[in-house]
Amino acid sequence: MGKTEILSWVKRAEEDADETLRESEEEAQTIRTKARTRASEIVSESRATGQEDARALVDEARAAAGKEAAMVSVQGDEQITAIRANSESQRDAAVAIVIASFMAD
Repeated sequence: MGKTEILSWVKRAEEDADETLRESEEEAQTIRTKARTRASEIVSESRATGQEDARALVDEARAAAGKEAAMVSVQGDEQITAIRANSESQRDAAVAIVIASFMAD
């Protein structure tokens, strides 16, 4: 093997190495791009899931508050009815006391 052949072989080996390096860099860039894209997708999915979970919690709390408000309203209505019934039954006695008080003066 002569000098020319050796230099030619070395030059081809360097060119092959340069090509392999370029291909590796391109592949690394592609992998980084895919990784960034996937990471972005994961973040987006996590945000969406978090928002859905938060919305579900708010809806559950709203429903529970609505049920409790309805129960309190029913209890309040019952108390109002009881107060009215009690006041009506004692109205005659109250009127008699007021009239007796005016007549005593």
